[in-house]
Amino acid sequence: MATGRLRSFDVPHKGIRNGLSQLSLLSGKTDYGDPEEVERLHRLGSEIFLLLNTHARDENGVSLKHLEEKMNGASHHDTEEHIRLHVDQSALEKKLEAIHAASKNGKDASAEGESFYAALADFHAEYLQHMSEEERITQQLLWEHFSDEELAAHRAEIMQKLQPEVLLLWFKYIAPAQTRRERAGLFKGFKANAPGPLFKRTKEILAEVLTRQEYDALMQALD
Repeated sequence: MATGRLRSFDVPHKGIRNGLSQLSLLSGKTDYGDPEEVERLHRLGSEIFLLLNTHARDENGVSLKHLEEKMNGASHHDTEEHIRLHVDQSALEKKLEAIHAASKNGKDASAEGESFYAALADFHAEYLQHMSEEERITQQLLWEHFSDEELAAHRAEIMQKLQPEVLLLWFKYIAPAQTRRERAGLFKGFKANAPGPLFKRTKEILAEVLTRQEYDALMQALD
């Protein structure tokens, strides 16, 4: 494993690990007979599933596409895994939507909630394994075929494809999961290129999800 190289998956994967962990925790402690708690779970699940869909799309359309151009067949395992995981994710989304609909109709969805929690636990474990494989195997292939400058260009290509609302949603889960140095590096680059209104909204998100100490340290680094 190379050291000091740009790690293509670190930024999104830290956000996904954070988001999936929150969703797993909340799904286990939700009272599925309480509409407010179910609404909170549905809102969180909708955010995390959106990020997972976006992440698979961007990996397939950028990182894996460029890798496939360099090495025929190198992307097949990951793209097939994305298809398999998407099937499992879609089943989870349907379960959560059914729970949400039942709750809005005044029904106790505790039995359905137990089923969702168990299925999510399996999915969570599968997704963690998938990300670990990408970080160990796919990353090595990317390092062999691309310079850090080229990998940075891939990351920029992905960010440029994101709608502002989705980008802000990524920041909501990525920023708290990063080290202070990683956070400063990411948002220095973003600040240099983002329109003023978008960066203002980013700061509002960061103030909500970071501790006061973390937020102050980041603002000091950005200044």
